Amino acid sequence: MSSGLAAGIGLDFADMPIAALLFIFFHVAVCLATTLRILSRRNPPGVAMAWVLLILLVPAAGAVLYVMVGERRLGRRWIERAEAERADLALRFGALSADSTRDPVDAGPVGEPVARLTRALASIPIMGGHKVELISDTGRILQGLIDDIDACRERCSLEFYIWHQGGLVDDLVEALIRAAGRGVAVTALMDGLGSRPFIRQGLAARMRAAGIVVVVVLPANALRMVVARVDLRNHRKIAVFDDHIAWTGSCNLADPRYFKKDAGVGPWVDAMVRIEGPVCALLGAITNAMAVLQDGPRLRDVRTPKLGHAAGPVALQALPSGPGFAFQHVESVILTAIYSARRELILTTPYFVPGEAVVTALRSAARRGVEVVMVVPWRCDSRMVQYASASYFDELLSAGVRIHRFRGGLLHTKSMVVDRELAVFGTVNFDLRSFHLNFELSMLLYDRVFAEMLIKLHHDYLAECEPMDLTVWRTRPFRHRVIENAAQIASPLL
Repeated sequence: MSSGLAAGIGLDFADMPIAALLFIFFHVAVCLATTLRILSRRNPPGVAMAWVLLILLVPAAGAVLYVMVGERRLGRRWIERAEAERADLALRFGALSADSTRDPVDAGPVGEPVARLTRALASIPIMGGHKVELISDTGRILQGLIDDIDACRERCSLEFYIWHQGGLVDDLVEALIRAAGRGVAVTALMDGLGSRPFIRQGLAARMRAAGIVVVVVLPANALRMVVARVDLRNHRKIAVFDDHIAWTGSCNLADPRYFKKDAGVGPWVDAMVRIEGPVCALLGAITNAMAVLQDGPRLRDVRTPKLGHAAGPVALQALPSGPGFAFQHVESVILTAIYSARRELILTTPYFVPGEAVVTALRSAARRGVEVVMVVPWRCDSRMVQYASASYFDELLSAGVRIHRFRGGLLHTKSMVVDRELAVFGTVNFDLRSFHLNFELSMLLYDRVFAEMLIKLHHDYLAECEPMDLTVWRTRPFRHRVIENAAQIASPLL
């Protein structure tokens, strides 16, 4: 810095103590080095800008935070295993789907571009021959899982973000122990952060003692922070039984009577699909690949799966996503589905912080005459996310998007129906974390009957909603607008 510039900003280096000079040098060096690191990587502009702003405002803390959670680092061991598994998994997907593959043209004008893109990104085609049941009562979901565990004869795997002790989940654990006792090969995958209380309470150890293979995915600890990003999570919810029956959706293994009772958001409201048919073996392969990535090749399933016969008329496509898959590919599929809409689009999500691309797509759909309906919770369990979500409401309402806020609890279902022809259902929230960071699973269902079932569920939700009015919304206090827009700036970091 020149003497003229220093004088202009009130600095006199000659009179400054050496400690102050070193601090200024360190400050500038940290800002410059971290900013160059951010700009050297291909990030969405909003993400890069949010990180640069944070580094400039709080350089030391911002740099530490960036090192911890700024990049999709999984550690060298994970990367090596992922590279080894990727080609093999693509071959297994092809073999498992060969007899049930459907032509994307059969998905219709709405579904065809989505199906083609999904196959190009995930190497998974449309598969026909499925029976699908939509279940929206958590008690029925948990009891249904228990019944399928008790009926299982050879192999079952459960991969869930949250396992939480209490109520029907205790009964489910007992069912797994019974299954292991009669010789069923049982594998239980649980996220190291989402299921931390369950693991610490000793239930995971009890399951291991009963012969269950327990895999703690992405353990959250101080040592892991050194080699990998600690907030990358396995957010999937998948259960597979004998390669013939599978469950997926938004419901964690948590009885709402016992889960987050003091969070002030009411009971969690979820939905799952129970699937019979050929895709179940493929979902089992996805779960097995996650177990191998975490705990090594000793867990690889080397059996030749017994593919189920056609169980029903539904054609569908599985879409796994997360670190190690093509970057932003689930967001690309969702964008393609939105832009394919011609008449109607309705979506539900507990967390709506999707970034500008998805917001622009929803606004464009509404302005070209598509009836766009969003159902979100009245209150979610993250104040920061709630403010960030609210920052988008004005522009969406102005474009003609109808937003309804659910008052019956924390609406946790993640779903979208396009023109009553295509349904997107699974674990993906409409937020940047689900799009870019977490391991997720989406099911794309190309079936009018299922779409109508999901529309009926959406209407049930709407009966417990309060519609938003743009004029009333704009009367909210000025301080709320400031907080909302500040939260939106930080949304890429949430």
